[in-house]
Amino acid sequence: GARGVGACDVPRGTLFHEYQIGEDGLVQEANCIIPTGQNLGNIDRDMRALVPTILTEPQDQIRLKMEMLVRAYDPCISCSTHFLNVKFVGDE
Repeated sequence: GARGVGACDVPRGTLFHEYQIGEDGLVQEANCIIPTGQNLGNIDRDMRALVPTILTEPQDQIRLKMEMLVRAYDPCISCSTHFLNVKFVGDE
């Protein structure tokens, strides 16, 4: 078997990838660390800093600013449309 590791710059950051190849030449294991996943910690920290500063604004503006923060990290289209689900306590 063999092992391969790589890193490359892609539009959203650095993509790290690792593969384990078996004696039969087939991929036995693969591990990819994508830029969006690497950015999740920063998005979380920035969101925790942003939210207290906008709580007095109308809910549509709060939602918009939170969405803008997520999109500032340029996640993939799928992530940017499904990443954030804003729920206001007391709206149920």
